[in-house]
Amino acid sequence: MPVPATTLRSLARGINLSHWLSQHSLDEPHLQSYIGERDFALIARLGFTHVRLPIDTALLQGADGGLREQGFAYVDRALDWAQAQRLGVVIDLHPVPAPKIARDADAYARFENLWRAIAQRYTRRPLSVVYELLNEPVETDPKAWRNTSIRLVKAIREVDGRHTIIVCGHNWSGPDDLPAITPIEDDNIVYTFHFYLPHEFTHQGASWGSAHWRPMRNVPYPLTTENVQPVLAGLPEESASTLRRLAEQRVDLAWIEKRMQPVVEYARQHRVPLYCGEFGVYRAFSPPEARARWLSDVVKTLEKYRIGWAMWDYKGGFALLESDKPEPKPDEATVRALGLR
Repeated sequence: MPVPATTLRSLARGINLSHWLSQHSLDEPHLQSYIGERDFALIARLGFTHVRLPIDTALLQGADGGLREQGFAYVDRALDWAQAQRLGVVIDLHPVPAPKIARDADAYARFENLWRAIAQRYTRRPLSVVYELLNEPVETDPKAWRNTSIRLVKAIREVDGRHTIIVCGHNWSGPDDLPAITPIEDDNIVYTFHFYLPHEFTHQGASWGSAHWRPMRNVPYPLTTENVQPVLAGLPEESASTLRRLAEQRVDLAWIEKRMQPVVEYARQHRVPLYCGEFGVYRAFSPPEARARWLSDVVKTLEKYRIGWAMWDYKGGFALLESDKPEPKPDEATVRALGLR
């Protein structure tokens, strides 16, 4: 069957609940307290239609492949909270780093068994619950990754023929990765990509990733040869050269739309629905006004092409929240930039 219209509507506007069931030590106090029912209520009040739920496979499965019932109980609770607020949920398997399941037969077998268990457990959940195979697989061979995705989809379909499945491109799921993956012969699939371009802006000052980003501070957006000049002073030459070349392209709304064209054309050519599962700006060193303008321009572009989206993230380094004590308080500029108010 094709992707249900109700599922596509639930994927319209979302937020990633990162660093809760993944990207953390998964200790009991953290799992119990980091995200709660009040957060789901706030997300619904703000106008989001779903949450993307990154889940570390280690929460659900031991190294020997055995299932962890307590881990599943946390996912059950999240699904219950979402359903109570009429929010959809993307179950996003999100171990860091991603397992090399296209290259390692044992790793693949464990991963397939886990997806069978997930699909079996949640087959009767509402169709607003969606299965995302694997976050940013970082597989260099697109054909091998497509074949692996086909096998996983087949395994899920053997126990659950109802729920929509999200499939990404190989590598880091950028807008240039997805077009290398020919669509799978299953109509109930949404294809996803992530959009963090240009990283020199969205990841300025981040301690991970390219060394070029780390010394960057106060990079403006839109980015031009005129407004970049004050930023270049004091940067290492390699970082300065990278940023200068980028500014010569004039990074603005038109630039964003151009960089998104590979996936837009992919959707047109193959007549498949798209979903942008991650986009955002690292807050620590980015100018707030520039961050808001970039978020607004990305959302405008996504919605122009009817692409559902989920911002990264709710309360991590790219956060929607301004603070979470004593109650979660959203950053109003970010909320407005996302078109929610």
